[in-house]
Amino acid sequence: MNFLLMVIVTIIEALVFYRIRFVYSRQPMGAIALSGTIVLTFYLLAKFSINKYVRAFTFSLATIDMILLVIMLFYMWQMDRNLKQRQTIQSTDFLLVLGNKCTSSRVPPILMSRLDKALELYKGFVVKPKIIVSGGRSTSNISSEAEMMRHYLLDAGVSDSMIITETQSRNTIQNLSFSAIKIHDIWHKNNRPRVIIVTSDYHLPRTKYYAKRLGLKVNFAAARTVKMLMWPEMFREFTAILWYNRYSLCTILGMDILFSLSMCL
Repeated sequence: MNFLLMVIVTIIEALVFYRIRFVYSRQPMGAIALSGTIVLTFYLLAKFSINKYVRAFTFSLATIDMILLVIMLFYMWQMDRNLKQRQTIQSTDFLLVLGNKCTSSRVPPILMSRLDKALELYKGFVVKPKIIVSGGRSTSNISSEAEMMRHYLLDAGVSDSMIITETQSRNTIQNLSFSAIKIHDIWHKNNRPRVIIVTSDYHLPRTKYYAKRLGLKVNFAAARTVKMLMWPEMFREFTAILWYNRYSLCTILGMDILFSLSMCL
């Protein structure tokens, strides 16, 4: 009976991990409610189970699920708070548009929304800033993200002399690092350059975190993501946050396992 219960718990956990992205992408609040219900159920099993191995196993899984759920909720709260903290910026020296994965020769909707936001800001400034488009090749058979963005801006009427391309970066932190080097190389004034980073709304928390870690003092502008793509991209962003903090999470996981094993002694 105890073995069967552990098998059932394992199957439930595997199904959740396998299907949670699908559920979250369509019914985010339902996915969060489901995750919370499973955490509560596992903790109750751990509390009332007589067998110490079942108790330790379910407690360990419940703790892992709870940590992941808390991270997701914190990310959602952070994104909502960032969107509410809108700044009115009268002028800037650079607009930095972060790239997004391109799988064809056409600019995808998410990247298009970032470029449209940059164009909106660009046209609103009396003194036009330089626009830095940052992003390397997503696949080997198409142009770099930066080149695709450059052509989009040219078609929108931006002068080629106002566009700076950064084509080496492969991820967000490289977007910021390599673009900062570009700015440093061309900025020869004594004052600090004013920079607005343009990215998607769901991408804002991680971008702000990276910018702070790199010591960059910048402003941010969020491009709205269409509703159909919003929740899938948020889940993808959540997994990126987990991967970036994987060493800390592995440490917590190890502590959780050790504590659970101690319950078997």
